[in-house]
Amino acid sequence: MHDEDTFIYLQMQHKLKKNMLCGTFEIVKLVAKTQQTPEEPKQPNSQTIISKTMHYEEPTQNQSNQATMTKRQYITKVFEITENVTTQLHSGSESGLNARKEVQATSAMFGGKSTTIAGVYVESSKKKLSFLEASEKGFLAKTYAVEFLEAQAATGRITDLAKGQILSVLEAVEKGIVDPALKNKLLEAEKAFTGYVYAGKKLSVFQAMQQRLIDRYRGKMYLEVQWSTGGLINPETGGRVPANTAIDQGLIDKDTLQNLYEPGSNNKAFHSLDTGQKAYYSEILKSCVFDIDGGVYLVPFGDRHLTRVSPTSSHRVCVVSSSQGSEMSAYEAFKKNYIDSSTYLALSKHESQWEEKYIVDANGKSMRIISDSKSGREICLEYALRQRFLEKSEFESYCSGVLSIYELAGVIFSRMVVVEDANSPIAGLWDVTSQKRVSIFQGCQQGFTDRATALRLLEAQACTGGICDPASGEKSRLSEAVKRGLVDEALAQQLQQFEQAYYGILNPQTGKMLSVSQAVQENLLPKDVGFRCIEFQLLTGGLVNPETQERVSFEEVMQSGLVDKVTAAVLKDEKFHTKCLACPKTKRKITFKEALERSVFDCHTGLRLLEATKLHPFGAKAMYHYILAYK
Repeated sequence: MHDEDTFIYLQMQHKLKKNMLCGTFEIVKLVAKTQQTPEEPKQPNSQTIISKTMHYEEPTQNQSNQATMTKRQYITKVFEITENVTTQLHSGSESGLNARKEVQATSAMFGGKSTTIAGVYVESSKKKLSFLEASEKGFLAKTYAVEFLEAQAATGRITDLAKGQILSVLEAVEKGIVDPALKNKLLEAEKAFTGYVYAGKKLSVFQAMQQRLIDRYRGKMYLEVQWSTGGLINPETGGRVPANTAIDQGLIDKDTLQNLYEPGSNNKAFHSLDTGQKAYYSEILKSCVFDIDGGVYLVPFGDRHLTRVSPTSSHRVCVVSSSQGSEMSAYEAFKKNYIDSSTYLALSKHESQWEEKYIVDANGKSMRIISDSKSGREICLEYALRQRFLEKSEFESYCSGVLSIYELAGVIFSRMVVVEDANSPIAGLWDVTSQKRVSIFQGCQQGFTDRATALRLLEAQACTGGICDPASGEKSRLSEAVKRGLVDEALAQQLQQFEQAYYGILNPQTGKMLSVSQAVQENLLPKDVGFRCIEFQLLTGGLVNPETQERVSFEEVMQSGLVDKVTAAVLKDEKFHTKCLACPKTKRKITFKEALERSVFDCHTGLRLLEATKLHPFGAKAMYHYILAYK
């Protein structure tokens, strides 16, 4: 094993010294040979590794055991992975394949391929424009365009979209890509890439800030741009540097790194073309589309909001062909071989963040779940197998690491056929701002709605089939819902009668299960509770037959006399409907019927979601959220 470690190390050194510009893809290939399983590496770069290998001293023969550990520690630190993963490196485990794909994704995105935003994608014409061209056409203010050009200069990536070339500032000015009036401003920004000359040395952005060669506001802007596009740049080598190495080399300190995305410490320096609001560069980058004609990222402009996720569309558009005018999801582009697996995984991480977990169901059976923390979706893999959304061979490929979790999710959701549930109550909320599914109880906890509104919506769920989990579309009885965090104990107590209304209310004298209306007539259910149950059930498809859980339509209810004429008349006349809910989006009082009319069917579950937003009490931020809610 010691000889193998030595071989791995020497192979890496030889390869890197042979070609300093070999690119991160070469590093990934070397890692692949070691069967390594990185845990979310922070974009290693070949030039970064070279700078570290120059200081590595080969141990003597009598230090072989220590040498092995040193080499492992070396690999661990360079790739910023855990010791446990490094151990797996030598185990030959097949599980490393999955993680290696993710390393390749990170490498492709932050190594050989530029993630600096290259221009604008005009949604109406499906064409790409440089930032200055877009400014001249009135799509964005010139000051916004200059911000993005400064970001390109600060990463050494002034882009000629027409020819697909990467230029220096002087080259861009000579070729007419950049206005000569911007030359000095962009040359100053380019120093973030080439270095600030001071006392015969080239200083990085952070080092220049320490020497007061650049103001802190602009310096932090450059740091945030570099960090979000692959790592801080070492001007001595021109290479990207991951976090641990950056701190070791004095390219940044821990406090500055930790506060890079704290508005109080680092102001948002860019403007979103979608909202006009201030934003970090990384936030805008996540909303970009990838143009396969040139392999560049473009920020979309238009009213279609291509990259915005909604509950009615399963995938957002994030890949375009500006020459063909075609638009598609990352998975579609991957299946059509327009992008490779590395690019697919990199783009998928903009849209989702899948992880695996195990849960135990009501019967004590363990289930394997994959969940997306960004969109609030989840699905049980055993269920996917039963429904043939996933083949056994594909599941085995995932288990062995051949198929990544992102590819697995893409396979499942591309095959799912979701039917809208016309009998669905309001199953959950859709957070307009974060574009995520939220359960009713979570929405109450997070301030989207008040507890009284949450209680009414949960009452409707309980008496129409169970407490809904918008992440998976599953419905649970109260005991299970408490365990899953869909309600708390206090709510469960308040909802018991509504659950009984669905499964039937026992008549203690006859032993017969009664419907809601029958239970009210027998004084086994309070009239106000019974009236709400009848309203909720009829508005979501009909009164529930407790013996079969089948629905009985309003017309059938009238003919059969299950509901008395007075109650039927009140339910039919909307002016008697109580405005018992505060709309989670507008905060105005509405009826349950109005809530159903405002809801949308979730493409993931087929259940109804109600859009929600938090309105801040005052200030410009409140106005932004108010406008966003009505867009």
